[in-house]
Amino acid sequence: MAEGDLELVSAINELDDRSFLSLCFGPSVSIRTWLLNNAGRFQLRPSLLFTVFLGFTKDPYPYVRKAALDGLSGLGNTVLEDDTLIEGCYYRAIELLNDMEDCVRSAAIRVVITWGLMLAAHSPERKQHLSDEIFVNLCSMTRDMNMKVRVNAFDAIKRLEIVSEDLLLQSVSKRVLSIFKGKKSLVQCSTEQLEMLASDVAGTFVHGVEDEFYQVRRSACDALFNLTILSTKFAGEALSLLMDILNDDSVSVRLQALETLHHMAMSNCLKLQEVHMHMFLSALNDNDGHVRSALRKLLKLVKLPDLVTFQSSFYGLLESLESYPQDESDVLSVLFHMGQNHVNMVDSIIKDVFEQIDPTSEGKLGFDSVKVIAYIVLAISAPVLDNHTLRIPPRIFSYAATLLGRISHALGDIMDQSTVFAYLLQNSKHIGLSDLGFNPERAPCSPTSGSSVNDIPAIASLKMIPGMVHEQRQKDDDAIESIKTILLKVQDIWPLIQSGVLHEVLRTLRFCKETLGIFTYRTDKYNGALAFTLQYLKIMKLVAKVWNLMSSKHSCPCRIGEWGFLLGKLERGLKELRSRFIGFSKEEERHILELMLVTCTLRLSNGEVCCHLTTMRKLSIIASNIEHLLKEECKEPSTFVREVQRSLSNIGIITPKAPCSSPEFRELLKSFTLSHLEISEKLEHIKAELISDNDYEKPLYFVPGLPVGIPCRIILHNVPSERKLWFRITMDNMTSQFIFLDFLSLGGCDEVREFTYIVPFYRTPKASSFIARICIGLECWFENAEVNERRGGPKRDLAYICKEKEVYLSMIHKG
Repeated sequence: MAEGDLELVSAINELDDRSFLSLCFGPSVSIRTWLLNNAGRFQLRPSLLFTVFLGFTKDPYPYVRKAALDGLSGLGNTVLEDDTLIEGCYYRAIELLNDMEDCVRSAAIRVVITWGLMLAAHSPERKQHLSDEIFVNLCSMTRDMNMKVRVNAFDAIKRLEIVSEDLLLQSVSKRVLSIFKGKKSLVQCSTEQLEMLASDVAGTFVHGVEDEFYQVRRSACDALFNLTILSTKFAGEALSLLMDILNDDSVSVRLQALETLHHMAMSNCLKLQEVHMHMFLSALNDNDGHVRSALRKLLKLVKLPDLVTFQSSFYGLLESLESYPQDESDVLSVLFHMGQNHVNMVDSIIKDVFEQIDPTSEGKLGFDSVKVIAYIVLAISAPVLDNHTLRIPPRIFSYAATLLGRISHALGDIMDQSTVFAYLLQNSKHIGLSDLGFNPERAPCSPTSGSSVNDIPAIASLKMIPGMVHEQRQKDDDAIESIKTILLKVQDIWPLIQSGVLHEVLRTLRFCKETLGIFTYRTDKYNGALAFTLQYLKIMKLVAKVWNLMSSKHSCPCRIGEWGFLLGKLERGLKELRSRFIGFSKEEERHILELMLVTCTLRLSNGEVCCHLTTMRKLSIIASNIEHLLKEECKEPSTFVREVQRSLSNIGIITPKAPCSSPEFRELLKSFTLSHLEISEKLEHIKAELISDNDYEKPLYFVPGLPVGIPCRIILHNVPSERKLWFRITMDNMTSQFIFLDFLSLGGCDEVREFTYIVPFYRTPKASSFIARICIGLECWFENAEVNERRGGPKRDLAYICKEKEVYLSMIHKG
């Protein structure tokens, strides 16, 4: 009742210490429980709360005891100097580990770990003993009858920073080990008590990973995350347990086991042996793509002990690739990393198989086979980190150059396509394509052959070979021709979007993007056109995904959130496309407006009442803009635009009482066809560079509550003088303030302006340090200023023209 009455809520929030105590000690159990659960809402002294919570841990009602323990867990961050109070709270929680109620035992575990770690931090001389004691008590709870209690126990164990090696080894062995004999120093107790505690610890993790509930098994794997770095022997025993888990029925358990193994590899405590390889590599053929990806991520880091295990891993990856060809890029990336980590083993393998893969020596393997491509990627990886170019035959690098599309796509996380190609040419010792003994145009460039769009990367790559060797005389012509070809391909995929063949559409767009990557860093003349085309490809990818969801979201309500998220990205992308480029022809602007019209119609087809009126207004404004452009060009509207105009005229004045229904808007969309886009070669890209000499080691200093200036070097490209720029400064993912940038008064030409600017930040918090994120936004000139007006900020929505920059600030401390 109080939560529903604003006056009562206000009165409750103003409770003082006396009133709070009076209500707590009243006869009503429900009021007492509610007050303990909501004590953080009141301005009460921590010492009073501690006393109340500790006292009510002995309440006869279990939910009151649980609420009191939860309150003590919340007070764990409070600074208390009295070790006696901390110790009293800790040992009270230890007692409640034996409570009859499941919920109380779960809450007690959280108090034990929180206050136990606090007690250990206050007593450095007892830290080892206390950590061992906490570990023993938590291990005893991992065989509790209640599943949630067992999960909480393993979750708490993960938070321990130090545990004796003997206890750790006992936790992965079911029988009580002899190592405890004569080791009273381990835990300060008698021999009989020591043996009893050892039996509590015995087999903790063995039982955990064999538990009937996947939640417990997953939590047990997670608990091993940090403990494995405490002892080499324990890490070896834990590794055997985790290998068995890779066959678990639950995907989440298998993923958690791989995440723990990945952490072990990062900490250099993962020592794989030949006996582990069968179970380890079996995950490469897992039915779940996330599991396969996690294991491949692990193979990039792991150091294999000998050539036998290396070859096992190589053939395991090939077998996986044959079963799951869609994983090709990721598998090739793994092979490249493996080659970098095992140079001598790569050298040995390539020497043995070179004659089989060399087409000039009539190799036994087909040059376009997956196995040969894997060998080639493995071979070219070795010289990157070590000077082994004399060991690896230079001809292999020439072969790799003809497979540039596939290889560069796989190595995208390391280097761009231009860098890959330059590296291959450098190491090929100028062997020409005519010396290779085969027709390079037949060499595949993508995981899937047979589609015309797959020829684009190969043709573009081969065009670039003479261009790079002979100073790239035709690079600009190649770039604009590639852009025109790609835009034709984008128009061709529209029937696929309508048919719902999403996989093929995304694959085509991906290869179009790869082709543009060849030219992105190699032409100055058409940078604007290249940037526009890349953004256009992203928009078409979003259109395809939203269109695909339009038919499936009604049968799957959980995807409605994804629908709204993708539509939001699509709207922002189109807004940026229209704002961040200048030099549009009327036809290009009309093409973008029509896509914006489609986006509004897609949103209305969803039937969201909350945004119906706003979207209808946008639809009407965009339709009017298109009509105005058509009159200037003396052209007829497309079928889709004509249908939208007809629907708007039928509706008349837009009111919430007379909207079109969702099915009507879906019918409108059926009349839309993507027209061909002829891109202007004179497009200019509006962008900015924001440079700040600042990091966490060299922070800016500030005084809380007072303004601070953030010095930045700014470079603006192609920003027209009539456009308005704003700094946006955010903190804690919440917009903090906007600062207008009067760049006209700072000099420079229209194309490039470079200057230094002190950005004022007024809302410095009361914190010792914080991170502010700063970027530059451009007001969208076509937005209605009245609709989007912000007090003290931009009147229209912003299109951001640079990457967000993190600025580190630290409070000035008195000397």
